[in-house]
Amino acid sequence: MVNQKISMVEKRLQSVQSVIQYAALGNGPLTVLGGVEGIAFINTKYANASLDFPDIELHFVSGSTNSDGGRQLRKVHGLTKKFYDAVFGPINDKDTWSVIPMLLRPKSRGVIKLRSKNPFDYPLIYPNYFKETEDIATLIEGVKISVALSRTDAFKRFGSELNSHQFPGCKHIPMYTDSYWECMIRYYSATIYHPVGTCKMGPYWDPEAVVDPQLRVYGVTGLRVIDASIMPNLVSGNTNGPAIMIGKR
Repeated sequence: MVNQKISMVEKRLQSVQSVIQYAALGNGPLTVLGGVEGIAFINTKYANASLDFPDIELHFVSGSTNSDGGRQLRKVHGLTKKFYDAVFGPINDKDTWSVIPMLLRPKSRGVIKLRSKNPFDYPLIYPNYFKETEDIATLIEGVKISVALSRTDAFKRFGSELNSHQFPGCKHIPMYTDSYWECMIRYYSATIYHPVGTCKMGPYWDPEAVVDPQLRVYGVTGLRVIDASIMPNLVSGNTNGPAIMIGKR
C-alpha cells in the first residue's frame, strides 16, 4: 500500500486526458508496459557463486491485483472470487505497488505426454511446479529480500506497507516465517507465460533431445522447431528476445 495517488488504478486511467496523452503525444500512463516500470536481478544465498547469472528477477509493478477492482486480473491469475474478496476486495482500486520475485533457474521439470493416437486430442500436461524443494526455498529468499526492500527509506517516503489482509489458508502460520511465505507462494503464484523445453535441443545420444544443434527434429526429414521450446533450460530473464533470436538464426 502507498499513501499517494501515484500508481496504475484502472478507474483513474479511463479518462480522456490519458487517451489524448497516449494518442497525440505518445506518453502518459497508458505507455507503461503492463505496469512493469523497473526490474532487478539479484542473487539469493542459494545462487551458485561460480556461475555468472542470478537466480531471482524482481519485477517492480506500479499496481497490484486490486488495481482493476477485481474485474480481469484475478481471472488472468486464476484466483477464485472468494480468495480475491478476502485478500484484495478490501483494497479495491486503492493505490498500491508490487515487487514480484521471479524464479530464474527452476529445478523442477514437468512432463507432456500424448493422450492417444488422435492428433486432435489435447495432450496430458503435468507441470510439476515446486516439485524440487530448492525452487520453493529460493523463492522464499526472493520474497524476504523484496519485503526488506519495501521497508527502505526510499519506499517509506510513500508510506509503503504490506497489505494487512492475510491469505485465508495461511492465517494459522506465524507471519514472516519461511513457512508463512511458502504458504503464500503455493496459494498464489504464476508462470508469467515463460515455459520452455518441450522440444529440447541436444546431442543425438541424449534420450530427451528432440532437435539437433541446427534445430532439426531427430527422425523427421525437413522439419525444424524454431521457438522457445528448444531451450534445454530457462534463460535468466524473459524468453521473448531469445525466442525471436532463435527464429531469426
